[in-house]
Amino acid sequence: MGCGRHGFLILVGASAIGAGGGCGNEPPLPSLLADRPIDASSSVDATASFAEPATAPPMCNLGPEGGVCACVDQPLVVDAPTMYFALDTSGSMSDDNKWRSVQLVVGNLVTAIGPRAKFGAATFPNERSTAGDGCALGTEVFAPTEGDPLAGTEGPTAQSLLSVLGAIPARGGTPTAATLASLTPHLLALPGTTYLILATDGGPNCDAAVACDAGGCEPNIEADDGCSTNGPNCCAPANGGTYESCLDGQATINAVKALAAGGIPVYVVGAPGSEPYAELLDELAQAGGTARGSEPQYYAVSTATTTAFTAAISSIAAKITGSCTLQLNQVPPDPDLVNVFLNEQVLAASGADGWTLSGTTVTILGSSCTEILNGDVLDVRVVAGCPTQLK
Repeated sequence: MGCGRHGFLILVGASAIGAGGGCGNEPPLPSLLADRPIDASSSVDATASFAEPATAPPMCNLGPEGGVCACVDQPLVVDAPTMYFALDTSGSMSDDNKWRSVQLVVGNLVTAIGPRAKFGAATFPNERSTAGDGCALGTEVFAPTEGDPLAGTEGPTAQSLLSVLGAIPARGGTPTAATLASLTPHLLALPGTTYLILATDGGPNCDAAVACDAGGCEPNIEADDGCSTNGPNCCAPANGGTYESCLDGQATINAVKALAAGGIPVYVVGAPGSEPYAELLDELAQAGGTARGSEPQYYAVSTATTTAFTAAISSIAAKITGSCTLQLNQVPPDPDLVNVFLNEQVLAASGADGWTLSGTTVTILGSSCTEILNGDVLDVRVVAGCPTQLK
């Protein structure tokens, strides 16, 4: 038997979870990264996990004088949002295992949050398209689904999402605008609050109706085929190119604006390789209502490691859900038998960096609160049944 874990990273709001039974010894939390084989040449960091540290709470089953005390997680009263990922699976995402890193970080995130959110995902281009149709419209690959009942444990939802994403290859172009526009009616119809996380490693393209000059042609922008920004228009058919290589910037901005206008904030994550498009990604973040307030305005990931992607997601989580005030669904039976755990480590109640309990409200104080707001704390739990640790 084990206590449920109430993660606090990307809650985007959290649903109440029924209190668990008395706690015995709990097995270590699984790490999605450690459990899955990693190529030795991969840039994936196998030590990064939303489930760390893999230990049971130190006071969960130890009572006074070595006895055993009942340990019950106190459910939090919050709304469960939908966290929806729009993931770039274009060919360049295979470089340095970027797509692999994204899969693992998303899987770890879903495991850490558990039942406090619903999760959905779309990829672009369409993974069901033929190899010759690299600009096929992206599509939903994982319908919004409630997280697993026990936060911190990889259950059916996390496993299914990982299985779906793991079967999708990185290939083709980047039909971002068309994909977002196609998803918008569906996302706007979802109940409750929805947040979209757009992760991409390059400029949007695949719009055959867009003509562009040298400055709007992606090969010119990236200058990776002998073209310069002042050279020939590599998109032009007359030069052996195609308009599908033109930067589809304005249409993508418009698609993001439509989502934001419908009440869906759009967070933009720029993977390595997206640097030539930083100005556009800034505009997308501004259009999505999530600009950081300093350059870059979007969430830039400088390396392809899971550690780097996790840092970006943690920052987004702090902006969306960071709160130092926790509402319990009921008053704990004995206020002297309550403890707060941050990342599975007990937080002393006393002092400027501790916590207070007033009725059903737990307030985290000082630097402990700052860690939550910065996204450094991935898991917050309120546990009743053992004497409160004061210092």
